[in-house]
Amino acid sequence: MSEKPPRRLQVLLRQNPGAPLVAGLPCAVRAAFRAGKELAPERIVIAGADESFAKKWAVQLRSAPTPVRTGLDAGLPLLAVDADAFPDENGLAEFLAAGESAPGDWLRRLAGRTVCAFVREASRLGAGKDAPAEVHARALAAHGAETQAGAFLDALTPEAARASARTLYARMSKDNDGYMARLDRHLSLAITRLLLPFPVSPNQVTAASLILGLIGAWWLAAPSASIQFCGAFTLWFCCLLDGSDGEIARLKHHITPWGGDFDVIADHIAHLATFIALPIGVARLHPGGNWWTPGLLLVTGFLACGFSVWWLVLRVPEDERGPLSLVVERIASRDYIYLILALTAIGRLDWFVWAAAIGSHVFWAWLWWMSRAESATA
Repeated sequence: MSEKPPRRLQVLLRQNPGAPLVAGLPCAVRAAFRAGKELAPERIVIAGADESFAKKWAVQLRSAPTPVRTGLDAGLPLLAVDADAFPDENGLAEFLAAGESAPGDWLRRLAGRTVCAFVREASRLGAGKDAPAEVHARALAAHGAETQAGAFLDALTPEAARASARTLYARMSKDNDGYMARLDRHLSLAITRLLLPFPVSPNQVTAASLILGLIGAWWLAAPSASIQFCGAFTLWFCCLLDGSDGEIARLKHHITPWGGDFDVIADHIAHLATFIALPIGVARLHPGGNWWTPGLLLVTGFLACGFSVWWLVLRVPEDERGPLSLVVERIASRDYIYLILALTAIGRLDWFVWAAAIGSHVFWAWLWWMSRAESATA
């Protein structure tokens, strides 16, 4: 996908050192990310942002295609955003579109104060001559036509910041969440909210999830029902972390090209380790039985399912996937861990091995059949 050409515009933000963070990020960083993604301006300037600020939030600031600069251009129109507020999704684009056909300046007010202002002639505010902080104050104090277009979230007080954070948390659920994942999303969010104030990256959470997944699989293969239950519980917690890494990435705009690939690779490794451990654990807990047949069927079925999901769903661009993909992603999630947890609690993990050994092959065969039927219908 090609990037937007730079728009003839400069965005002026201001960092308020005393302002509360909203879901782990300063308002200025959230506004810079939104401005870069939605508007692609020629430049973004954050008044009051020193070198340590730029270093601390470097990943988030690099996520937007527009570089953050130190000085303003007197010849560019100016869009200023309040230090204690930030635009919601499409907020800046809608605000800017609301007054583009009008001849003068315009502004957006929230809770009795101006949170965003567009000034066509930045030179009259001292841009390019005075300090960006002074220009920022003049822009928000300037007069103009008011518009209600564009949603903004408030963070002027700790209470307002918490309310805005709750709005962001409520959006963490995804359409492709597994059926059981909808029930424990609030648990992964609780972990996420504990980690947000700390400099923890999504990749670090993914690595921790992978390590716990391997430990859980190792314990699942133990010749002890109690240790197997501990392994299943560890795998369940691993699933929570697997949700938390994505939540942190989205909430903190901590998105890197390697992060998404690492998350998928870690998921596959943990899945494979679990399905290899299952027949081993059952064979060690119930010696004397022939577990080679269900074990071989289980592992080959898992590999066939993984390849089928990748070939028919994951390798297809998201906007080109059919309705089958949503059902597949829900069924192919880690919801099975709840069944493993319940069966290890009663010492009947062998039931799962037999059921999954047969069910996995039924699933991949059904997936190819449905995909073929969907293609024929289209």
